[in-house]
Parts: sequence; structure tokens; C-alpha cells
Amino acid sequence: MQSAHLAIDLGASSGRAMLGLLDGDPLRLELEEVHRFEHHACSVPTGIVWNLTGIWRQILHGLSVGAARCKERGLELTSIGVDCWGVDFVLVGAGGDVLGLPHCYRDARNEPASDRVVERLGGNEALYARTGIQRMPFNTVFQLEAIRAAEPAQLDAARRLLFLPDLFHYWLSGEQATERTIASTGSLLDIQSGEWDLGLMELLGLPKEILGPIVDPGAQVGLLRDTLADETGAPRGLKVIAPASHDTASAIAAAPVTDNSVPWAYLSSGTWSLLGAELPTPYYSEAACHAPFTNERGVDSTIRFLKNIAGLWLIQELRREYADAGSAHSFAELVDQAEGVEPFRTLVDPNHASLAAPGAMTPRVAELAAAAGQPIPETPGQFVRCCLESLALCYAQTAGRLAQFTGRPAERLHVVGGGTQNKLLNGLTAGAMNCEVLTGPTEATAIGNALVQAMGCGVIANLTELRQVVARSTPVDRAEPVGAADQWQAARERFETLSP
Repeated sequence: MQSAHLAIDLGASSGRAMLGLLDGDPLRLELEEVHRFEHHACSVPTGIVWNLTGIWRQILHGLSVGAARCKERGLELTSIGVDCWGVDFVLVGAGGDVLGLPHCYRDARNEPASDRVVERLGGNEALYARTGIQRMPFNTVFQLEAIRAAEPAQLDAARRLLFLPDLFHYWLSGEQATERTIASTGSLLDIQSGEWDLGLMELLGLPKEILGPIVDPGAQVGLLRDTLADETGAPRGLKVIAPASHDTASAIAAAPVTDNSVPWAYLSSGTWSLLGAELPTPYYSEAACHAPFTNERGVDSTIRFLKNIAGLWLIQELRREYADAGSAHSFAELVDQAEGVEPFRTLVDPNHASLAAPGAMTPRVAELAAAAGQPIPETPGQFVRCCLESLALCYAQTAGRLAQFTGRPAERLHVVGGGTQNKLLNGLTAGAMNCEVLTGPTEATAIGNALVQAMGCGVIANLTELRQVVARSTPVDRAEPVGAADQWQAARERFETLSP
């Protein structure tokens, strides 16, 4: 059987259309990038917003190129689906129009809104007990409060809340539905049922009517609108399938796990790092709330029990700062410089609130180092080494806390996503965690997106078979530990004094 699935994978600064071709017995996946584009959030008088129509135009171009590529190979495109970062959304009116540009999750108005919601509910623990989601100021529930305070008329006029992948599926098919994994990022689902917490909406004075039907990963939302098929050259009747629409959910689905007898954890490594375990049911104790760990929904009714960690955002901002100062470096050059400097010289808490906002990173890292009585980094290599070692130690600390909740210390860590290409970070992670670290696939999100579409089309039966396809289709490497065991033990002890 041959089938072709177009994965639209949207990141916070770029997107791409990836064509997944399934063929063979047993099935193997061939992944081909057919279109890549940049997009950027824009500052307007009311905050930071996403360029919806710009992204949409690029999606249509990706569909056009993907359909043409299939025709070149004598195939017909089977389905299309979109994945994206979490929490951000639009409100849609009764006539189907978007009522306002979606604000970016880094918008400053979210922080005070989150404080108001938590105070109204009687504390963060009360919200966590309902939704099981780690408190982050940009969670959808807080963004809704920000709209209620700034422009209540928009909520009054709204008939449906759609997360960004849901919006693009609507524009593709004309049908509105909310996919469960992306919905779970917003702190709006009941922790036990996985359905909307309508009582929470009532408590907060938010309109529960805007929450529509929820579908599971692999559900068919509809068929491509004929006008779009004619415009792009895609086949009429093309299936619009909701993948695991949260990008992390797609990435974790593509972890090439073939032996569940070995306790394993995952690390989705990119701008954000997300480290956790796959559970059959949620875990939402008070200790998990304070850790904090989050319970997001995954493929085949799994729970992604994980913690959000700063990730390679730190290196991206360092690189941007150096480029703005006239000293441009590639990521590879920065990592090479980091490899050549003294190890364990300076450590910081990579999750410190001061490092979260865009802008010059070196003064903020320097301030944290000075406050902890550690040497201030002086060169790009020292700054990058500081951030990478701190991330690796944060991963190890998080894995230790994860084991306390699951009762199963991870013997294997599956690293997926763009961070698999940072061999220094992966080696540091293997040293810090003292366990087997397997890296790959790099394109986990697009692979998971395409293969969940294949599940929805009946080509793949379930998550177990999906992972078997990944394992036989993509290379996986083993990271060699960097650093001696006694050095890591001392570093872990130092790090515990920095990170609560």
C-alpha cells in the first residue's frame, strides 16, 4: 500500500510542509521537505500578534507544492494535517470570521491575567487539581481572562474558540473542531475526563458556549474545500485529518520506542525542552503541582506527564544578541567554541524567570552567575557552555523528580526534535543523567504528524505500530557521555543550590 500525507508543521518562527510517503511490507516512511518558510510575530499597539494570513498563504503554497510532488511520483495525496505550538487561539464569530488577531503567548498582558485567575480560584493548587496543567502565564485560560479584561465585547461576540491548528483545519475544510492534544495545553480540560471543564469557565465568568466538539488525534475533520483543491492543484476529496495537533504530542508519538520493558523517558528538544514520561492515566498530586509537572493528552489516550524547560531558546537568544552586535556565529560555531572551554565553570538555573523574555541574554546570565557567587562568563564559548551544562543538569534534576512520581527511574532517554543535532548537549545530558541517551529522529514532529494522519486513514493501526514504522524508517544514534562521573556528581550538588 502506498499513501501520501502532507504534514504542515508550524513553529514559533518558521514552518514547513513535509511530505510523508508510506510504502512497503512492512511499512516504511520516506519524509521529504517540500516547502519551508519564516514567519514572525508582530508588535501592534495592543500587544504581540501572529500574522495569520501570512502563515495561511504559506500553508496553501506548501499544499500546492506537495500535491505537485505527488503527481510527479505517480501518487495522489491522501491527507493533510497541521500541528503547531500550544495555547494560542482565535475567537470566531457566528458568521465564521476571526474576531481578532491571535496574541502571541509571550505577550506581556498574560502575566497579570494569570495572577487574577489564580487568586479568584483560591490558589494555583485549586486550578491544578481541576486541569493537571503546569501553571505558565500564557496558558489559554489566562489569555481568555486577558481578553475579558481588555475587550469583553470580543468574548460576547464569540461563538467558537479554535486553537491555531484547529483554525487552519477549518480554513482547509470549512469544518470546525478542536483536537484534544492541543486543547490540553490550555488548562481548560477536566483532568479526569479529558473533556472541557465547563464549571471552570462558569467560575471565571467566561462563556462556556465557545468551547466546541473535541476530536481525538487521527480524526477526520472534513474534506478539502473544492475551491482550494482547484486553486492548489490538490485532489478534490483530500482528507483533512487532525494529527496530534500539538507539536510536542506529534514529536513524542514519533519516539522510536520498541521495548517498553525498559523504563524510558522522552525529551523533546528544541526552542523548548519538554522532558517526561508517557502514562496511561494522569498524575496530579500536590507534589506534582509544585514540581511542577503537567498532564497533557497524547496519541491513543496516553498522558504526556512532563515538565517544560527553557531549552535551546537560551542559545538562540545568545546567537541573536551576538549577531545584532555585529559578531554573527552559526549554531555549530557556538557549540564548537563551547567544547573548547573549561567545563563546569559557571552554572545557572535555565528556568529562571529573568531568562524567559526576548532580548540580550548575556547580561541576564551574568547577573544570575554573580548573584550565585560564580564566575561570570566572558566569551561566547563560556556563555554557551554555561547554558548547555545548566540545561543538562536541569534535565537530570527533572528526571530524578519524574522517577519519584512514576516509581520507575528512566534507564533510557529518547531525545527527539531539532536538539538531536546538538551533540555536545546530548553528550552532556548523557553524563548528567547517567543513563542511555538515544537521539532521533530529528524530524519527529513532522513524522508524528504524518503517521497519525496515516492512522486516521486506516493505514496504521495504533501507536505501537506507528512507532515500529518510525524505528525501521529513521536512524537513531547513541550519545556518548561527556565529563567524568565525579565531576557530574559535584555539578549536580552545585545545581541543586541554584534551582528550586
